[in-house]
Amino acid sequence: MLLNAKKPNEALVIIEKGLVKYPNSAKLKESQTTAYLQSGNMDKFVTNLKEQLAKNPNDPTNWYNLGVMQAKTPATVNDALESFKKAIELKPDFANAYQNLVYTTIGDDSKVVTEINALRKDKPDEATKLIDARKERFAKALPFAESWYKVDPKNIDAVSTLKEIYLVTKNLDKVKEMKAKEAELSAAAPAK
Repeated sequence: MLLNAKKPNEALVIIEKGLVKYPNSAKLKESQTTAYLQSGNMDKFVTNLKEQLAKNPNDPTNWYNLGVMQAKTPATVNDALESFKKAIELKPDFANAYQNLVYTTIGDDSKVVTEINALRKDKPDEATKLIDARKERFAKALPFAESWYKVDPKNIDAVSTLKEIYLVTKNLDKVKEMKAKEAELSAAAPAK
């Protein structure tokens, strides 16, 4: 009840008392993890996720959540990619895991494009290196984006992202196909 009322700190007090009495309660551990997330205690949230995964390594949601947290820190981006892949291995139609796999693989693209544009005039060789590295990241993300689209074909973000990847990787036929799909989905979307 306290978690639903968004009172995570009060909930943690009760949960921790419960865990003393029932240390193997999966439900209490899950509630504790949720309370850490709601309270903003990300270190304990991640630690708890890892503890839960050690006990139940077949939980795709916990692998996904761990990946989301790992993706926030440059030092653990590769761990995040592995966590998302594990989530997908356990749940092949996990659209959000594919989405995060795509975005984590690509990285902060707007920052890269800004750097490329800043270097184009005065340092064209450096800009070319960044362009090539960008294309390589997009090419790595392509199979994940295609899988995301396959499991969630009506998701306009999946379609737009795939269109952008095809554009960067110079597959113009596929760009046209995704533009048509994007227009179809936009036309079918309810008016806001």
